[in-house]
Order: sequence, then C-alpha cells, then structure tokens
Amino acid sequence: MRSGRRSRIWGAAGVCSLCAFSTAAAAAAAPAPTFADTVVVAPVSGRVLVRTPGAPYSMRLTAARVVPVGTEIDTTAGRVTLTSANPQPGSVQSGQFFEGTFQVRQSRAGGGLVSLVLRDAITRQSGCKSSPAHAAALSKRLLGLLRGSAKGHFRTVGRFSAATVLGTNWGVRDRCDGTVTVVREGVVEVRDFVHHKTVVVRTGQTYLAMAP
Repeated sequence: MRSGRRSRIWGAAGVCSLCAFSTAAAAAAAPAPTFADTVVVAPVSGRVLVRTPGAPYSMRLTAARVVPVGTEIDTTAGRVTLTSANPQPGSVQSGQFFEGTFQVRQSRAGGGLVSLVLRDAITRQSGCKSSPAHAAALSKRLLGLLRGSAKGHFRTVGRFSAATVLGTNWGVRDRCDGTVTVVREGVVEVRDFVHHKTVVVRTGQTYLAMAP
C-alpha cells in the first residue's frame, strides 16, 4: 500500500514554498492605508454608510475598504473601525467610532493626526430657532453626536470645540448651546474655539464649549 503524500511543496532548508506564497498573498490582499491620502474602514456591527468625495450618494460598508481622506461615514446605526497611516513607514493607528456621522481628514502637516469632523443631523439654522419662551428648552437640543474608543492621534471636531484623545473612550455632542465633550475613560484635550483655550477633561468629566 502506498502511503499518502503531502500536497505541500517543500524547498531547500525545509521551507514550505506554497505556504509562504499563500501567506504573502493574504498579506498583499489586506487593505492598507496611505498617509494623508487614504484610510481603511471596516464595519464592526450594525449598518455603516460611506460616501466618498464627489459621490452622489452613500453606499453600505460590508467589508474592509480603502477610502480617500475626505470620505463621510455614517455610523448612526452601526460601528466602524478606522485605521490610518502615520508618517513613519509601516506605522498605523486605529479606533472604533459610532452613533454619529463624520468626515475623515488628515493632512501631511499634522504629524499623523486624524480629524473626524461632525456632520450634524439637524442644522443650527433650523434646529435652534425658537421664541424666547422656548429658548431654554431648545438650548440643549442635540444636533450631532459622535462617540469613539481609540488610542492614537485622533481628534473629533464639533462647531465650537475639538477634542484630541490621549487614549480614551469619549463622545462629542453638538447642541444649540455649544459643543459638549464627555470622557468615559482616559484623558481628552479640548480646544475651545470660542474662548481660545485648551482644557484637559478626564474620566467622568464633561466640558461645554458654549456657543457665542
């Protein structure tokens, strides 16, 4: 009886050449971001929509995909992992983002910083106008929201402040009365655009950058 033969192809020094080829092919097939040019987005749960610059409509994200900087991502009904490249070759950073719609920005002058700019579901013009009798009730009306959990050089940008993470779990809310940063874990540096100051916000704290 002839014994079965292995299907692998073994080369010199006991190296499986077919295995090496398969591993290399898998690595080559994995999407990778390009610094200040593209990022990789992958759905984690729920429904995630993406709209690339110039596209007439959004498309559902069903698998990891390379998209250009400037892409808008809708995670109001889902969660996405976003991976970006740093200036150092081979260095990347990633985070998960959810509960909001945002545009991805990254410039060569930012040292790897990725800005996630909120896209409000309700405009201030239509969502914040009221009579004096209703002004107090509308002051905290939510216009836009984004939550994230990341370690890296990420910043969420609202209308009146920007929050730069230092390894944390945080959220940003655009409201009629300003932009609120909520820190659930870690530390966030908030740049208040109105008062031109930077405030450190820690676990369990919030900061409201009030509208002028």
